[in-house]
Amino acid sequence: MDGAGWREPVVLNAGAADAAAMGPERMARRLGHAGIRAGREDAEQRQDGTSGRADEAFGSSGRLYWIGVFHLETLWTARVRPGIGRASLPAALAPDDAASGVAATGAQDPELRRAGRLVWRAAYELGLDAAELLVRVADDGRMRLEGLRLAGSRIFRAVGPGGLPPEAERLPPPAAERWADAAARLAAVVRAEAQRAGGQADRPRRRGADPEFLLLRADGRVVSASRLGGLHSPVGSDVLVAGQSLRQPVGELRPEPAEDPEELLRRIRRLLALASRRGAAEPGMRLAAGGMPVPGIALGGHVHLSGLELTTRLLRALDSYAALPLALAEDPAGRGRRPRYGTLGDSRRQPHGGFEYRTLPSWLVSPAAARYALAVCLLAAEDAAWLAELPAAEPEYAQAYYAGDRERMADCLPRLRASLRTAPSYEKHASLLEPFLEAVEAGKSWDEKADLRLRWGIPRAEDGPAVRPSKGSEERAGGRQVDQARADGRHPASGASARAEAASGAAGAQTNLFERG
Repeated sequence: MDGAGWREPVVLNAGAADAAAMGPERMARRLGHAGIRAGREDAEQRQDGTSGRADEAFGSSGRLYWIGVFHLETLWTARVRPGIGRASLPAALAPDDAASGVAATGAQDPELRRAGRLVWRAAYELGLDAAELLVRVADDGRMRLEGLRLAGSRIFRAVGPGGLPPEAERLPPPAAERWADAAARLAAVVRAEAQRAGGQADRPRRRGADPEFLLLRADGRVVSASRLGGLHSPVGSDVLVAGQSLRQPVGELRPEPAEDPEELLRRIRRLLALASRRGAAEPGMRLAAGGMPVPGIALGGHVHLSGLELTTRLLRALDSYAALPLALAEDPAGRGRRPRYGTLGDSRRQPHGGFEYRTLPSWLVSPAAARYALAVCLLAAEDAAWLAELPAAEPEYAQAYYAGDRERMADCLPRLRASLRTAPSYEKHASLLEPFLEAVEAGKSWDEKADLRLRWGIPRAEDGPAVRPSKGSEERAGGRQVDQARADGRHPASGASARAEAASGAAGAQTNLFERG
């Protein structure tokens, strides 16, 4: 699939040859790195020498779903029932008399939405755009992949130990129109993106974010973020379901979207200062961010992009240029966030248009990390067609990402930096990108236990009284400490500060942009 304005063709199912060459166990290991269970659990437990009780969970019970995906679409979902008998497949899947025991399912079913999401994740991890997968859902809600069929093939392959479920033999290939119609829709998206890449259409105009953080007491206990504001206020909290109760341990910033990354950073800093005054006014309290500053509570730094279509090519660019470098800078404690959270390609389309990229940890941990995350996501959105190097799509780097193997991930950093410099918008964003990349290349990392206000120049209760800002001037909320931060060239929205940090980062190991300046 090609289009004027793209430097290289858009290749569909680039991982098909690798997937076809994988044995079931190897595929299960590959998916397992991303937290996806594969194979029939009864066989897996027999290998472990445990009881055969798993047969009750997955062997022949539970619910088996047949799901087809193409690119970022779920084309069909059908429940496959055991036993003999005839039933028609969902419309246009295959002739009505071609299979038995299959029933169409409703797209609004929560279980099906979860299963469809799992199938999309598995296809993305395997480098596939078009595939059919069999998913077993146990009565307790656990899900496993049991079979895979590549587009154009007639035979399902086992995914993991235990072989295929017997129902797989009754499922003929879907009608060719299913793939053709979806491919035509993708071709239209590629043409539109090619026009944008070639300067024939507008580039993304607005970007937003909703980074998360924690309020902590001096002894490390988490303070409820409900004191910050409502669930939808600019400074508020997120809800965590714990058993039968709802808790609000996580704070969240929701700045107004902006066209310029530096303006968005200014808005974020103002909200951070407000969060500090509302929620951490007691001496000894701190604000923490990163991946997992407290065991068991994962934090995210979601970035919103509008004005462009979501494609797997764009997601792989975001994974490669945003997720991998941020993983290189993370505190080792943040590794615990993956693979349950922070999976590669984690995204969500927004009803108002555009999408939310959800893979990143909370980059609020450092202004340098925040600058980089926002600027590189925008660059990838503007110039994905120019970013030829996509190491996140390569199994060795994807595995290193999930394992937190910084040494292995660092191998791709020179490739990423060279590729970034080919992007047309690189010079525009270089002052926001280079300080972070220099620090990462020097082996620096952030400390998730530190109070993030120290780096952002936001005053704390123990620092003494601060000058209260005048109405509409919350950017000055830090009083004397913020003035000093500006004098030192450390204000997160200052182009001069970015250039100063680029110079200090290039100086080598003496400077760590993730510690107090």
